[in-house]
Amino acid sequence: MTIPVITSAIDADNEEARPRRVSNTANLFLIPAGAMSVLLIGLPLLGLLVTSLFEFNLTQMAMYRFVWLSNYVTIVQDPAFWHALRVTIAFVIESVALQIVAGVAIALLFDHRLPGLSLIRTLFLAPMMIAPVFAGMIWRLFLSDDFGLAKYLLQLAGWSEPPLWLSDPAFAIHAVVIIVSWQWIPFVVLFCLAGLQIIPRDLYEAAKLDGAGPIRRFTAITLPLLMPIISTVLVFRVIDALKVFDVIYATTGGGPGDSTETLSYLVYQQGMGFFNMGYGAALATVMLIVVATLALILIKFNERIAKGRA
Repeated sequence: MTIPVITSAIDADNEEARPRRVSNTANLFLIPAGAMSVLLIGLPLLGLLVTSLFEFNLTQMAMYRFVWLSNYVTIVQDPAFWHALRVTIAFVIESVALQIVAGVAIALLFDHRLPGLSLIRTLFLAPMMIAPVFAGMIWRLFLSDDFGLAKYLLQLAGWSEPPLWLSDPAFAIHAVVIIVSWQWIPFVVLFCLAGLQIIPRDLYEAAKLDGAGPIRRFTAITLPLLMPIISTVLVFRVIDALKVFDVIYATTGGGPGDSTETLSYLVYQQGMGFFNMGYGAALATVMLIVVATLALILIKFNERIAKGRA
């Protein structure tokens, strides 16, 4: 009777040791990925943080002086930073709201079986495949004050003095919002359409039998079940809108004046325009903190929605 007991104990020890061996082996495969993350993410971030603590201007080669947190103090006192922050917030709210609302509406339209709709869906994704810089260049030609097609069409319609879309401070930021939304609404549509197609159709049939109209079915069935996907898309679009640069660079160059100067464009202007690398690095660090904080808040909000649904 002793031998079976000993054998069972050995087998139990082997069963406990096996997961540990598998876990150790799996950790070995994570070492290359961890090393690449440190090399490609950790070191650049460390370099950015260190540079932000120096007064470093490429136009003055002797100017490389440790100033501790002086650059961050300058940021707090810099009106250009607060203006860029206000422009960025306004741009994020306007562009993301337009993308979400239009994306959900178009996804509802595409969620039908109509002839030729599959081809339309495919063509609708084309703007998302264009590089943002090229999209900005295309729209800059389209909205040109001199020979733009938009101006020509509006004049044909009887509007003798159409708005100067990219040259008027009152219109420039809204023009950029339209350009960015045009390019990324298909992204929202793609996710929302996938979410609509997994909603059970029996729910709609039951709601119709109960006398619920289209609006009631949307608010009681579609929107609640689609909310986790919308919140996920919201995270991606807010993060992307916060760091928009390429479209602004290709269309307005931060102008007219500073009406479209966002945080990311201000970082570029200080670092690559004025070669003020220390101050530019400090601005980039602050922007990183802002984006990371907002992303964390949105992720927590998304998790709360997912738990509420569960």
